Amino acid sequence: MDKKLCVPFVAAIIERRHEGRLQLLIQTRQQTFTNSIYNGTFEFAAGVLDIEYENVYDAAAREIKEETGLTLKRFINDSRTEVHSPQKNDAAFGFRPFCCTQQLKDGRPWVGFIFRCEVDDGEPIDQIGESSGVHWVDAAEVQQLYEQTPEKLFTLEIPAWDYYFQAVDLAASAETPDHSQNLRDDD
Repeated sequence: MDKKLCVPFVAAIIERRHEGRLQLLIQTRQQTFTNSIYNGTFEFAAGVLDIEYENVYDAAAREIKEETGLTLKRFINDSRTEVHSPQKNDAAFGFRPFCCTQQLKDGRPWVGFIFRCEVDDGEPIDQIGESSGVHWVDAAEVQQLYEQTPEKLFTLEIPAWDYYFQAVDLAASAETPDHSQNLRDDD
């Protein structure tokens, strides 16, 4: 029996405030090594947890750099425990990403941890073989894309957009410089 194991990944919904507007970083999925049905869809920075024992925060920072050329500044609403090593030769910690997503059918058996974050000021740079068309878009435009033409988005990330547009009040964030304070506390 040939079983496919789940493929863990990290991803980042990257935000910035520009000229008083909340913007999100999106890119065009361009996996040159595969003929995926998802090539050409819009996505946020993401990548496989493929370095042994790399923690999810380091992996997210690495993927942001690899795919956009930008440097992680901070995780929004970061929540993690201290590292525990009760046996002295092991280590583990707990963390709460913004949300998680899972591919349930077709494609690869992805399971991912999505974080909200900010990067150092700058303009993104396309990374050959990873993505193309990396650019900032007003959050309201991304929401419109999500609501009206979801087929243009990478399917695995659509549930993260569900959570994002429920959590972030775009009307309030357009008027308030610190958009991280405009989260609805529905939990």
